[in-house]
Amino acid sequence: MLIAPFRTGLDTDQEPWLAPPDSFRELDNIHVKHGFLQKREGYRRFGALIPMGATVAITGITQAALGVITTGAPHLYTTGDRVYLTAINGMTSLNNKIFTIIVTGASTFTIGINTSGLTAYGAAGTSALIDDSTDRVMGITRYIDADGAGTTLAFNTNRAYRYNTASNAFVQLDVADIASGGEYDYVWLANWQSGGGTNRLYFTNGKAGTPAAAPTVDGIRYFDGTTDDTLTIAFNPTLGGAGATERILVGAKLIFSLGQRLIVYGTYEYDASTLVTTYHPQRKRWCAKQNPANWNDVTAGGGGYTDAATGDHIISARQIQNQIIVFFTNSVWNSIPTSDPNRAFKWQKINSFRACDGKMASIGYDRYVVALGIRGITATDGVETKRIDDRISEFTTDDVNVGEFQKVFCERSYAQKRWWTLYNTIETTDNESDSALIFDDESKAFSTYTINLNCLGYGNSGIDFGLDDFTIANGFINEDGEEMSLEDFGDEDFFSYFWQENQEILLGGDIYGDVFVLETDGDDNGEEISSTFSTNAWDPGKDEGFESQLNYVDFYIDTNVNTLGTIDFYKDTDISPYASKKINFLPNLNFVASIIDATATNPVNVNAPNHGLVTGDVIYMYGVKGMTEINSGVTAESYTITNVDGNNFTLDEINGTTFTAYSGSGGIYRKKFYQTKTKKRVFAGGIGFQHRLKFTSSGIDTPYRIHSYSPNFRKIGKRSIN
Repeated sequence: MLIAPFRTGLDTDQEPWLAPPDSFRELDNIHVKHGFLQKREGYRRFGALIPMGATVAITGITQAALGVITTGAPHLYTTGDRVYLTAINGMTSLNNKIFTIIVTGASTFTIGINTSGLTAYGAAGTSALIDDSTDRVMGITRYIDADGAGTTLAFNTNRAYRYNTASNAFVQLDVADIASGGEYDYVWLANWQSGGGTNRLYFTNGKAGTPAAAPTVDGIRYFDGTTDDTLTIAFNPTLGGAGATERILVGAKLIFSLGQRLIVYGTYEYDASTLVTTYHPQRKRWCAKQNPANWNDVTAGGGGYTDAATGDHIISARQIQNQIIVFFTNSVWNSIPTSDPNRAFKWQKINSFRACDGKMASIGYDRYVVALGIRGITATDGVETKRIDDRISEFTTDDVNVGEFQKVFCERSYAQKRWWTLYNTIETTDNESDSALIFDDESKAFSTYTINLNCLGYGNSGIDFGLDDFTIANGFINEDGEEMSLEDFGDEDFFSYFWQENQEILLGGDIYGDVFVLETDGDDNGEEISSTFSTNAWDPGKDEGFESQLNYVDFYIDTNVNTLGTIDFYKDTDISPYASKKINFLPNLNFVASIIDATATNPVNVNAPNHGLVTGDVIYMYGVKGMTEINSGVTAESYTITNVDGNNFTLDEINGTTFTAYSGSGGIYRKKFYQTKTKKRVFAGGIGFQHRLKFTSSGIDTPYRIHSYSPNFRKIGKRSIN
């Protein structure tokens, strides 16, 4: 049974023995791509939003295996808190970053990293405590200037930040709060560009502002690239009347730019005659053509509005082509432009279906809009709405924390042709998003990621390194302040630092104010990535009613020098595996022996039972954990050994006294590793009426691609049915 290519992805609806053989009961931190399974890429820090809490002055930082920071006054922190460091002189590589701390005293704490190799602390610096209720990232986007250049903006619950490409750090736009949002008040954004050269990024957190000329907090605001201040920019356009009868637009839930107009949905309108602000949950308003300052719905040529004929409330909306699909609490509507200058847009009801349950729980494609609700995942093309989650139809009720559906957040990865949906699992204890549902546009397969992000968006990199920046002479300082040369980078790692100018990149923000570059690197900002898949059941004898023996499974894979995996084999409906086997991703390199220990001595002594080597043999070693320095290609490409006895040998001229302690794994080989595709055979042996396997792999820089697998069965004479 050859299982290739992979197309189905997750299939949790059908019984395991009825599901397609290339489907999975579990597919985590893996995605389907071009017919193969691939471990997901990681992420690395892009920048951090300056927290809003009080700061404490730093007076010293030690250079040590675990650097200690001293503050000028008691810091009042507790172990596990996160802090933001900035304005440090000398040890500048710690600036503008967030760290999890361990308290060592009333005025001292560590940030859990080795500072011995960093530049010595000079002076100054501050530490600020992160508060996840206010400092969480609530929006990320690009402001597009008239020349097409982009500026990355990010938002937390109260403030807006611009990414400074000169300092590669976020700077605060305003001197005071511009919003009073909470954990569900994500920022909605729309770029406006006019022929007259007016370029603005309008944004709203969905809350009502004040009708004053210079509003204090909330409402609709904009960034125009000319100033770092949105606090004094009033966007409270009049809707008609004057003086005591004036009506003012003071906020909206959603905002779009379409047909040379700004359009807002779910409006907050202030009436000067009653001094009352009213929310209109079925209303859309638009400005005059090419004039976002004119919303007057009384004077001809101005703005206008219309209310949908429903008692439902607007939840979310997305644009497809020249129309906007709007999701209400229990219906779906189309917002369509018209040729009538006095009524620029009209409502058209599509159906009475509860399709979306979160402001950010929708995503637009060219011909349809996808939405997630407690009733499932649907697609709407402007005419009809259909379920598209046939294989995981219970996902939104069985996996998503329904009580936190307002935190479901969707975004497309255009580069990788995937759509991401962040969500809270029902198992989460802190009611924060800890996973992502991934949809592959090509195969239409679903999988999941385990990842802690609060929102997604697009930005542009302030780093544009050329090849000359990676020379050994100059050295390249990475985001951790470490000097690196071109030789320090593998191909994938190198290109994660290499950007075209103004390249658009997918970013993610967490609840602590960190913003990360996604789909890059082999780790999650220094943390390992664990992945797993569990197949649905295979029953080759079901038509004849015979049991079968699973002899072995042949995997067709891309080779990798670092990747290791574990395969657990199950039969029938057993919940415990009957066999567990290790697998590496190396080609045939003439295996010699397995390593079971290595000593940090001079020279390094390797314990490999029954190695069969003699003094002077040249060997290669791969897959060693802990003492990774002895892996070929790290300290040396190959090793000449001196035989000690049948189980031990030493590595000539290799001083390992400073090496990391050996923690397991590793093998000895006669040939050097090379990049290719290869088959790996893993023996099983279980007998039963159905079979399945579970694959797990974890680590840093341990990618893999599995192109196919072929389980080999033998019919057993025992009937499984009578």
